[in-house]
Amino acid sequence: MGVGVFVDALVRVGGVLRGRGVGFIVVGSLVLPLAYGVDWVVHDVDLFLIGRSTLTDAEFFEGIAREFDWDYGLNAFGGMYYEVVVNGEVVRVDLMENLLDVYIPEAMINDALSIRVNGEEFRFIRIEALIVLKAREATDEAEEFLEKLAEKIADPGTGIELDKERIRKYINQYPEEERESITHKIQTTGIYIE
Repeated sequence: MGVGVFVDALVRVGGVLRGRGVGFIVVGSLVLPLAYGVDWVVHDVDLFLIGRSTLTDAEFFEGIAREFDWDYGLNAFGGMYYEVVVNGEVVRVDLMENLLDVYIPEAMINDALSIRVNGEEFRFIRIEALIVLKAREATDEAEEFLEKLAEKIADPGTGIELDKERIRKYINQYPEEERESITHKIQTTGIYIE
């Protein structure tokens, strides 16, 4: 699937959520092509909810799915996801929040970029935040993600300059006992922050 179907899903679901007063920022790999112009294979749309919870407002979010004929279920982190049909393709949109293993600090949310997509303004976490989140995830998939991203960043053609100070600031938002591990995972994938 090309990035276009994910963009359409973002605009569609994002528009509905906004219309219902639900705040969110884009936190997954869709950040790379849309906010940084990086050629990246995207698998889903990850939205971090602000001010509403699928856990405490399950009926509200399920009602939206029924109204727009979207399938829905629960993801591995206990949050809800929608499956939206776009141009004949099924696109998964994860509605994330600080639940179980997911923790996105306020500093990352406050630093979000505003980007226009199809004439609509959306907020995206910065690439530095995405790197820290993936390192903290500590899965083989996340490690592979960071290794591929390190290759892209190393290519001068992408024009990406990481703000190493910002990465360290984000790492410091986590408990002290996690910081060394996060830093180590980032550096072993080829992204140097010292």
